[in-house]
Amino acid sequence: MASFVFIYSDLSNELVEVIGMDLGLEKELFSELLLTDVWLVSLGGLFVMACVWLYTGSAFITVMSSCAICFSLGLAYFVYTLVFEFTFFPYMNLLAVVVIIGIGADDVFLFLKIWQCVLAERFSKSSTLNTQSTLPTPLEHNEHTETLENLMALTMRHAAASMFVTSVTTAGAFYASYSSSITAIKCFGIFAGTVVVTNYLLMITWLPASVSIMERLFASRMSCQQHLAQKLINACKKSINRFCELFEERITHCIINYAFLWLILFAILGAASAIIVFWYPGLQLPEKQYFQLFVSHHPFEVYTKLRHQFWFEKSMKEYENFNNMSMRFVWGVEAVDDGDYTNPNSYGNLHYDNNFNISSKASQIWVRKFCQNMRQQPFHQATFSFLLSNCFIENFIRFMGRRCIDDMDTTRTDLTPCCDAQFPFEPHIFELCLPQCISNLFETRFYRPGKAGPKFAAAPNHLEQYLESNSSNEILSLETTSAQIIVKALVIEFDSNVSHSAVYTNTKLFYESVESWFQQQLSTAPMELRGGWFISNLDFFNVQDSLSNDTIVAIALAMAASLVVLLCFTLNFLISIYAVFTVSLTIFNTVAVLILLGWKLNVLESIAVSTAIGLAVDFSLHYGIHYRLAPSKERVAATEFVLSRIIGPTVMAAATTAFAGGIMMASNILPYIQIGIFLVVVMVTSWLYATFFLMSLLKVAGPQYGFMQLGWPKWRKRRTTKANKFYERSKPSQIIASEQLLTPTSSAIVEMANSETHELESLNSNSQIKTISGTESGHTLPALPVDFEHSFQTVH
Repeated sequence: MASFVFIYSDLSNELVEVIGMDLGLEKELFSELLLTDVWLVSLGGLFVMACVWLYTGSAFITVMSSCAICFSLGLAYFVYTLVFEFTFFPYMNLLAVVVIIGIGADDVFLFLKIWQCVLAERFSKSSTLNTQSTLPTPLEHNEHTETLENLMALTMRHAAASMFVTSVTTAGAFYASYSSSITAIKCFGIFAGTVVVTNYLLMITWLPASVSIMERLFASRMSCQQHLAQKLINACKKSINRFCELFEERITHCIINYAFLWLILFAILGAASAIIVFWYPGLQLPEKQYFQLFVSHHPFEVYTKLRHQFWFEKSMKEYENFNNMSMRFVWGVEAVDDGDYTNPNSYGNLHYDNNFNISSKASQIWVRKFCQNMRQQPFHQATFSFLLSNCFIENFIRFMGRRCIDDMDTTRTDLTPCCDAQFPFEPHIFELCLPQCISNLFETRFYRPGKAGPKFAAAPNHLEQYLESNSSNEILSLETTSAQIIVKALVIEFDSNVSHSAVYTNTKLFYESVESWFQQQLSTAPMELRGGWFISNLDFFNVQDSLSNDTIVAIALAMAASLVVLLCFTLNFLISIYAVFTVSLTIFNTVAVLILLGWKLNVLESIAVSTAIGLAVDFSLHYGIHYRLAPSKERVAATEFVLSRIIGPTVMAAATTAFAGGIMMASNILPYIQIGIFLVVVMVTSWLYATFFLMSLLKVAGPQYGFMQLGWPKWRKRRTTKANKFYERSKPSQIIASEQLLTPTSSAIVEMANSETHELESLNSNSQIKTISGTESGHTLPALPVDFEHSFQTVH
């Protein structure tokens, strides 16, 4: 098996070339490649972790972050299997591994940036306070003494909320996929959403603990000397920081000066994408009943495409109307599926229709008329062979018209009352003679058991006797029919003149035509027969219909959840609407690109669309929140403030996830390749729209001076001035920068924090914020609890 993977690409010589083959090993080879190509996922994860190491400069934090991401997968699997009790784990769930690597890295970047900025701000202020003679000293009032607990608490107040926002939107988009009727999509939605939740829990517990351990145990040891690797990392960090500054300046300049151009350009792209998605060529449904496992040029896939050209591959079903759609009409059994929708091996229980009764005279007459009307319909296929099971009532009438004593019978057996009877028959005669009729029909070679016809069950008082005499429920002896046997279900089957097709529209037209006619017939049926339902060879059609409808429902639920989250955190209707509109255009463009690449809405593609919402909304959410919390209430200044702080982190997040997806495109199996393509497309598209379209829209028509701004009700009493004393900042002329930190190595963190503006610095910082123009803007947020700083103070 392994050798075939490497030699199948060289199957030619000077005269012959093998372009396709079928060895019956598709599933086995796919299972093996599914595991062997995991190294591509691992390579993408290593790249992301390398970026984390380069960014943080700490191998310890990088290793602990990797452990947190791995533990989130293990914890999610534990919840998935033992708490939720899911027994089916489709390979589609492996997509969650790639997604969580990117999300986990983003959370690490976010937490470390907040930690660095808290260190820089708190200790620079502490140094300033210590140098001012007019202010009380820490020894006298003990108010401005910083501790590790205090700093970590401040960091958690910032980071936990920020990571919570992105985790809720992404997990909500995944959980929305549970609304699908397809088992694989349901399972993926639950597992991926659970992975996001467990990752968030570990990022607010495991990661802070890791940072605390690094500060307590490794700081002094690492500060003694800097190794060559550390010096190289610091040099790379400075170069990257300089590049990021130039990049941010260029992007900001383009958006501020050419906002209308970007709006027109991306609006045209969005409109064109909507046309591609909804009109032509449209998001098409799959027309192959099998799920493609390998790339199109793989020999197994090439043979599958050419299979129909070989006569030995053609079955008799393709001739003599054997390939036509059948029509089965069922009574006596309710159309209820109470099985486990997350387990394809769970079929549920059989629920009988207690009102069903075929033995009444009205039912007999109606069933006979139903068969006659069926033969007059345009979708009915006339059959010229013996099909004794298609409409049993006609055969039963002929059976009951026989003589009571046959002259040819040497035994002169009296067949009364199952003879010389007038239709419709009395109910007790019908129930007694019908089992004998089916038993006689079964002895002929024209009767097809297990398909259509009446289905029997023993009466409760004769159940044991019935089970002993009839184990197959088809072969009925005369001795068995003497027991009380009742008809519990009825299946009437006819052939149609519609050929089986994988085209969704053709099958849908056939189904709707037959279903509409059947419902009209049921409206005239007696009450005991109005619980019937129609079924055919509609397995693939059901998958197509579920994909088309459930994907739209999942998108609507995910978008609604994203709107609620945005509205709760921005408290501004206009910003929320702009962000959701941007996400919608992002989805249209992403799907349009995938359509142009030849994708069709199959199971994996449906999962990709749902995943795109969770990944695309993060960038728009970051921009929207920071625009809301900008120190300046004027839209242009607020736009500049957001761009100067958010471009860098969003580029880092998009680049790492997209590169991890690009690595997966080197796989040998189609699902991994499609996952890689999807990640690249959604990351690039979502970043471009969030940065250029949303920010241009906010620059041109963003809310300013509190327009359409809501607020949470104030339940707490106003704090005193003394409670805010710890977080007051001195006048700008009195501020003196300092790098005095907890540990000697923290000075490097302050250097990086001072060179890079913090992406969420404006969320909860009570200090005056320096805008791009260089002016100071007093922007205070709600006060902290009374005596907050002393609650984290270490007692000496």
